[in-house]
Amino acid sequence: MKVSKRDIILLIGFLGILAAVCSYLFVFQPTMEKADNLEQENLQLQLRITDLSAKMANKDSYKEQTEQMKQEMKAIYQLFPVDVREEDAILLAINQELMAPMEIDSMTIEALQDVTFLDDIDTGEDVEHTYEIDEIEQYEAQEGIADENTAAATQTDVNADSTSPFSLKNRKVTINYSVSYEGLKRSMKNIFMQTDRMTIDNVTVAFDETTGLLQGMTTVNMYCVWGQEDKEYVAPDFSSVLLGTDNIFGTVTVHSEENMPDLDEDTTETEE
Repeated sequence: MKVSKRDIILLIGFLGILAAVCSYLFVFQPTMEKADNLEQENLQLQLRITDLSAKMANKDSYKEQTEQMKQEMKAIYQLFPVDVREEDAILLAINQELMAPMEIDSMTIEALQDVTFLDDIDTGEDVEHTYEIDEIEQYEAQEGIADENTAAATQTDVNADSTSPFSLKNRKVTINYSVSYEGLKRSMKNIFMQTDRMTIDNVTVAFDETTGLLQGMTTVNMYCVWGQEDKEYVAPDFSSVLLGTDNIFGTVTVHSEENMPDLDEDTTETEE
C-alpha cells in the first residue's frame, strides 16, 4: 500500500494534536489543579500562622485572664456548702413547717448526684482545643520560642487544668404538705431566702374541699460543691427543734398564719 506525502503530513499533524491533547489532560491540567490546591493550602497556613503569632503575642494576657477567671470561679464555689446531707433536708422541712406555716405529711430525700452541664457532652471541642495547643507548641519549636521541655510542661499544665478540681452535686428533696394560700406564698419566699444554694424544681398544689387547705408537693434541689479547700461540712443544729409530743392521741392541729411575723431576712436569721 502506497501512502502519499499528503497522508503522512495529515497523520503527523493528527498525532501532534493527539499528543498535545493528552499532555493537557494528563499532565498540564492535573499540575495546574495541584498548584491551585497548594496555593489555597499555603494561604490557609499563612492565616493560621498569623493567628498563632497574635496569640503568642498575647500569651501573658491570656494567662492573667485565665488566673483571674479561676479566682472568680473559686469565689462562686465558696457560696456553696461542701456537702448536703439528709439532715440538711430535714432541717429545711422543719423550717418550712415553722415559717409558712404548714403541716408536712411526708417527704422524700433522694441520693446525692452529680450535676451534668451542657459543656460535659462530648462534642469534639476538646480534641480541637488539644490540636490547637499542639499547633502552638509546634510553632514555638519552629520559631525557637520554646524548647521541648517548656512545650511538655505547657501541655502538662493544660491537661491538669482541663479537669475541674470541684464537683457540683445536688440532692433532690420532695415535700408533701397541707397549707393555706398565704402559707404557700410564705414557703416559696422562705426557700428563696435560704443562704445555702437551692432551687425549686417543681410545685404542685390542689384545693382540698374537706379541710379548706391546699394539698401540695414541692421539689427542691439542694446544691453543694465538693473538693473545696479550707472548708468543712457544718452539721445543722437541731437543739431548738422540739422532740416528742404532749398529745399521745395524735389530734391534728393545723397551724394558722395569723399573728405570724413578716418573713424577711432578719426574721429568717433569728429563726435559724
